[in-house]
Amino acid sequence: MNIDPDMAQTSPATLLAAALHLLTCSAAHGLSRAKCQALVLQLTTLAERTDTDPLLARTCDELADIWYRLGEELEAHKQEQAVQSRAMAEKMQQALLH
Repeated sequence: MNIDPDMAQTSPATLLAAALHLLTCSAAHGLSRAKCQALVLQLTTLAERTDTDPLLARTCDELADIWYRLGEELEAHKQEQAVQSRAMAEKMQQALLH
């Protein structure tokens, strides 16, 4: 992944602070795909910067993979629920018509 030019100008401390903020918001208010995507962007940017400590870079890279998968799972679950809701609505409508 190429580093976003705007993100490349952001200090590692600011990126880490933003990631911690998103983690806290997720714990307090629940996960969303958008939060997961934002975390992946920030963690990946930290991992790819040359001025990030190697241990922190490796940790951020591993965590970015986890948060990416969480975001994908959330989206799949959301789509599954939408399909189930539509099916239930169709059953209810058919029951009302008969």
